Amino acid sequence: MADSFGLRAYIATVLTSAQPPDSPIMDAGWAGIAFDRNRYEDLAPTDVWEAWLAVHRDLTGPDVNLCVESFMDLAKGVRPDLLPPRLESLREYWSDDARFLRDHFVVSRESEFVIRLDQDVTLFVAKASFLSNVVDRLGGIGSVMARMVDDFDPGEGDSVGLQCYLDEIVAPLIR
Repeated sequence: MADSFGLRAYIATVLTSAQPPDSPIMDAGWAGIAFDRNRYEDLAPTDVWEAWLAVHRDLTGPDVNLCVESFMDLAKGVRPDLLPPRLESLREYWSDDARFLRDHFVVSRESEFVIRLDQDVTLFVAKASFLSNVVDRLGGIGSVMARMVDDFDPGEGDSVGLQCYLDEIVAPLIR
């Protein structure tokens, strides 16, 4: 995945551009978890990042880089940034030139995941087997789901359909 065209093609096989309440996940064997990126200094709960990156390192080894690219650079065909799979590396990326303000992707083809960070939502998407390992480290699907519901607060009437969105993205973990 040396160029952004390969990255763009890969992302297009995983996600559509759909936003909540519609699920963007294209493959029935993939699942997701989502958080309100504006509530967190790390754009999602720190322990979620740590669990996610730990599972990635467990599956690929400690030195397999992540690809990080803004939506804008991806569209222009700019080569993605390669970062070590550590939260500190992502924090440095976000702080450089205020990149945290831009929509971007964090991707690993080796452990098969895509993380989409837009202005409102950080969406972690992976093969269900990968995500199951992450969810187990975070206390199970009930615990993770409760955190997501707290972030999105679908409310009693849920006129937007956020609860359905959350249920749909985690469904492959429950089947």
